This record gives sequence, C-alpha cells and structure tokens, in this order.
Amino acid sequence: MVANDPVTLWRYRGLLRRLVARDLRIKYKGSALGFGWSLLNPLLMAAVYTIAFRYVLHVQTPYFPLFLLSGLMPWTFHSTALTSATGAVVDSGSLVRKVAFPRMLLPMAAVATQFVQFIAMYTIVVPLAVVAGPGATSTLLLVVPLALLQCGFVVGLALVSTTLYVSYRDVRHLLDVVLQVWFWVTPIVYPLALVPDGVRAFVSANPMAAFVTSYHQLVVEQTLPSAAQVGVLVLSAAASLGLGVLVFTRHESRFAELV
Repeated sequence: MVANDPVTLWRYRGLLRRLVARDLRIKYKGSALGFGWSLLNPLLMAAVYTIAFRYVLHVQTPYFPLFLLSGLMPWTFHSTALTSATGAVVDSGSLVRKVAFPRMLLPMAAVATQFVQFIAMYTIVVPLAVVAGPGATSTLLLVVPLALLQCGFVVGLALVSTTLYVSYRDVRHLLDVVLQVWFWVTPIVYPLALVPDGVRAFVSANPMAAFVTSYHQLVVEQTLPSAAQVGVLVLSAAASLGLGVLVFTRHESRFAELV
C-alpha cells in the first residue's frame, strides 16, 4: 500500500492530472454544448430563484441575480464535488485492487475535476458584476484564495464520505438528503441579515455559511471579510482536511477487500 503523505502525493501529481483530464473528457465526450451544460444549470437555477424570491416573495436584495450566482456557484461546486467523490474508491474497485498508488488521489481527483469547472464557471461573475452589479473591483481577486480554502474544506469532507461509502452503501442516498437540507440552511438565496435573530446563530455555525457570505461580500458588497471570519474559514478548511486525512488513512487498508 502506497502512503498518502504530502511528498508521495506530490510525486504522483501526474496521475492526479491524468485522472482529472480523464473525468473531464468522459463528462463532455459527444456533447454538443460541452462545458456549456455545466454553466447552464446554475444559470437556470439562478433565473428560477430570481423569479421566486425577487418577484414573488419580493426579497429586496441589491443586485439579486449577482448575489444569487455568486453564492450558488460555490454551493454547486460543494455539492457536486461531494457527490462525485463519495463513490470515487468504490467506482474504481478494479484499480484499487490491482494497482499500487495513493488511494487518496481518487477522491482528490473527483473534487479537482469539479473545482476546475467551478473556477471556469465563476469567471461569468466578472462581466455580470459590470453589467448587472456594482462593477468589478480588486476585491474580486480575493475570490481565488477563498476558493482554494473552500476546496480544502470540500476535500476533507470528501475523504470522510468516500471512506464511509466503502463500508456503508447507503451513504450516497443519505448525502443527497443532507445536501438538500444543507442548501436551505446556507444563506445562498437569501442574505444572512434576513435570518431571524433566534435562528441566525444556528445558520452562522454552518461552515458553508461563512464561505458563501464571504463570496457575497467580495463580489456584491465589495468589502473584505472580517479577521474573525477569515479565521473561521481557515479553521474550517484545516479541521476538515485534518479529519478527512485521519479517517481515510485509518481505514484505507481495508478498501481492497471491501470494494
């Protein structure tokens, strides 16, 4: 069994690139629109939520389409990365049984594939900020380190869900339910300021709330997250990664016999 330490993972970085390239080719093979399909989903969702919240429920959030997309795209990355990474080891069972390589690369590649698409999709926020928002400022550049922190957070969760799914195949179905609930307790389609005081502490305790709120601040409000908020983001990413690596490495030795 090959170790999953940083030095070994770096040595196998070429394999990680090939896995990501393979996943992207498979996803868009034979598709006329290609990457356009990935962009179409959040755009359609944004249109539906804009009609529902802006024109039916009359939520008066400034630059609502930009507000919605700037938070919806990070959530889409979060949910699709977790869903695809959960089955990464099981779906590659023959590879896990026959080839020696760091198994951690499989869920990492699944997350990296979604991250590449997320970064490509998020570029639409820049022209949208100019056309239907407050304009483009230097705060948009800070989306890059924020996205990297979120990627670390997602990788940690993906390592946990991947490990659980090897032993318990109901995890993928449970994850679908959890993500649906998680979406609505994250301030994506509504600003955190509209959450009643009695519930706000609960919503704020959700790590994804800190990430989505930070995207809103950088893109829509064009302000910087507070030092305390940055601390929460860094701590969430570090804690998730630490837990994920611990869980994955502790149970990895049984993967070959269980997949």
